[in-house]
Amino acid sequence: MAAPHWASYSQRRWRQSRRNLLGVHLEARYSGLAEAEQDQRDETDTKNISQQLNEKLLGHFRELAANNQETDQAQLALGQFHVTDKMTRQQYFYLNLLEPELQSAEDSLQEAGMKELTSPLQVVVQEGKLDLIMNPVFLKLIQVKWKLYGRFGAWLLLVLNFLLNVSWTTVSISVSVNRQSPDRYAFPQDWWRVVLVVLALLLTLGEVWREVQDILHSKKMFHLRQQWMERRLQDDLKCSHPMWPQERRFLLDETKRIHKMRGSYSQDLWNIFDWLVYSLLIASFSVHVTDVLQPSASLHTLSLRLFSISIILLWLRLMKHVRAFRLMGPFIVMLGNIVEDVMRFLFLYAEIFIPYACSFWIMFGGLSTVPSMQSVSGLLYSLYRITLVDEYEYAAMVAVDGVMAPLLCGTFLAASSILCVNLLIALLTDTFQRVHDNSKANAMMQQAAVILQVEDSMPRLRSFYDDQYISKHCSPLADDCDNITVNPSYHHEMGHIKAEIKETLDQFLALQRSMEAVRGSRLQKEDVQQIQQLQNQELQNQKQELQTQNQELQNQQQELQNQQKQELQTQNQELQNQQKQELQAIQAELKELRTLVQQLLQNGNDQTRCRDLQDLNIF
Repeated sequence: MAAPHWASYSQRRWRQSRRNLLGVHLEARYSGLAEAEQDQRDETDTKNISQQLNEKLLGHFRELAANNQETDQAQLALGQFHVTDKMTRQQYFYLNLLEPELQSAEDSLQEAGMKELTSPLQVVVQEGKLDLIMNPVFLKLIQVKWKLYGRFGAWLLLVLNFLLNVSWTTVSISVSVNRQSPDRYAFPQDWWRVVLVVLALLLTLGEVWREVQDILHSKKMFHLRQQWMERRLQDDLKCSHPMWPQERRFLLDETKRIHKMRGSYSQDLWNIFDWLVYSLLIASFSVHVTDVLQPSASLHTLSLRLFSISIILLWLRLMKHVRAFRLMGPFIVMLGNIVEDVMRFLFLYAEIFIPYACSFWIMFGGLSTVPSMQSVSGLLYSLYRITLVDEYEYAAMVAVDGVMAPLLCGTFLAASSILCVNLLIALLTDTFQRVHDNSKANAMMQQAAVILQVEDSMPRLRSFYDDQYISKHCSPLADDCDNITVNPSYHHEMGHIKAEIKETLDQFLALQRSMEAVRGSRLQKEDVQQIQQLQNQELQNQKQELQTQNQELQNQQQELQNQQKQELQTQNQELQNQQKQELQAIQAELKELRTLVQQLLQNGNDQTRCRDLQDLNIF
């Protein structure tokens, strides 16, 4: 069994090596292997050269991974699931082949790690491949899933989280109303506050339970995917040949990389942000409950501070559920990219802010003449106001030191306000342009992410829909195709063909007219022959009558007549042969309408000239 398996494997490897690599120069294809042909010797015999070969081949594999070759191969593979029929202007999507097969619980336990359970859409979303998400196959798959259960699930999550935000906001504002009263709740007037707290807690527990389910499901799918990938690599290792140790080394490196992989849940920053918000809400509510049980001004103040911070982050979290809608998806992605730009800006700003803060504290810190800089916090806020070109106590600083005040204020204003702020604006503009150029792709990516979130976190919602819908109605899914592209020179070529057809028809009509003229001239020639025969008979009668008168003249006339007859017969035969040949040529030329029309016309003209000469000779 191993021999046939190895034979098929080696043939597959040979075919793959013969394929053209897109984007790779000929001299770069499997560099190191091709260099062996120069010396015509087995380089694997020596250890050093073998190591160099391994390093070169591994470097080539890394270069292929760094390039966009995987995307090209994926586009080629996805093209096989999309078929376009130009005759009927229909396109067919085989979406059932993009979804993993549904199995029972027993089968899934028995075949854990044997099959790929991750769908291509999940891989594209995890890798963030914007070019692949715009493939027509994925666009149609997202459209079908969005209409099936994605839209309802997205609206349901949005409404639940909006109620969560409103309930916690109302609770936070109600906590801040009675600050001076030792009783945090006055019953029965504040019964509605208790209801809001219970509602907020129930909604929060529901969100936390959904997050826990996502974590468990993500870990389960991640372990199954790891087992499947390891099994495939082990199968490849069994088929690796000792002659190519670099292939075995590459597979072992891939195995190590698989062990270092993380689940998809931890890679999504929105999930980390969710747990941050939940932690702040739990901390705020815990401090509030402690303040209710043991009233304290410090606890009340701490709870208000925590609630004020939590509410801001809670409302920012709502963007996670708004991103599913294409109108807001690109802007939410833009805000996520802006965070990275702001972090880079803060590093540069800190490089300028920290030394200037120390310099201002050395010159003006702790002085009563400059009230805004008596404390460290006041000084830092004053420098922030200088960055924003806000009001600051410049006159008081000049009164303390007239040399260092303008020097420090001027240089800090130029470095922070002019340099750093304009650099931040440039970074934000570049981010906006980059995201806006791929706005549609970003919107589809966010919509696909929310669809996958609905599939993982709301399995009961999918139970209301047909799980076999894609396998039943999308194998294939027929749709109208209105964007069939044609060759830009199509209309020009069609016009040229029409002109050629018209020209050929005109030549055919002209040829028919010439044939009719030839037929008419043929009838005239037959009449001439009959007249000539009558004339000859009359001449013979005259000759017979004149025989008695002049035998010499008769002999001469007979000789002349015989000569004339022979000449006429030869001419008639030649004319008949020429006419037959011309008719045959005309029939052949009718089949070659375009190429021999001019020759036929010339032959017709020559024939008419010959006939005119014959007629002149006859008369």
